[in-house]
Amino acid sequence: MQTATQILTSTNSVESQIVSLLSVRDKKSIGLIFNHYGNALMNIILRVIPDKQMSEEVLQKVLLKVWENAEQYDPQKAGLYSWLVAISRNAALDQRKTRDFKQSQTSNSTLQVVSLENEPSTNNGLEKLMAKQLLEQLPEKYKCLINMSFFEGYSHHEIAEKLDLPLGTVKTRIRSALKHLRSFV
Repeated sequence: MQTATQILTSTNSVESQIVSLLSVRDKKSIGLIFNHYGNALMNIILRVIPDKQMSEEVLQKVLLKVWENAEQYDPQKAGLYSWLVAISRNAALDQRKTRDFKQSQTSNSTLQVVSLENEPSTNNGLEKLMAKQLLEQLPEKYKCLINMSFFEGYSHHEIAEKLDLPLGTVKTRIRSALKHLRSFV
């Protein structure tokens, strides 16, 4: 049986080095996968999950899954790259089904509505009007907090001090306001 050093110094292709290192459970295999296939795998994940931070987390999960399931790789069934692509795509699709992904999508659309209202450009008059109408539908206690937080730039702590409310109440009301806005988007 070869050692990791012997595997890395041999004239084998990178793919065969990775396969050999995986078979002896050497952690260098994951580094090689990341260095040689990381960008390609990230692009595959980004096609399914456009959020860069979430895609990076999925890539980490993919590398962990490869490490944990290394013994399942069978070069007779597929090449290493094909196997990595399948794991990456499936992990990305699984992530799309999670509550975190769905919440990030609705949060992004809600924040777009709020930021549209604050945008100085006149090119999006209809969108701005719709955003304004959505904000007008909020109860007054929420509208004030959204204005202070998103349009006037106050932190939650500053809002709590200014309105003489507990910090937890301010955070809860802002969260409720955003949830209320999401129901319209």
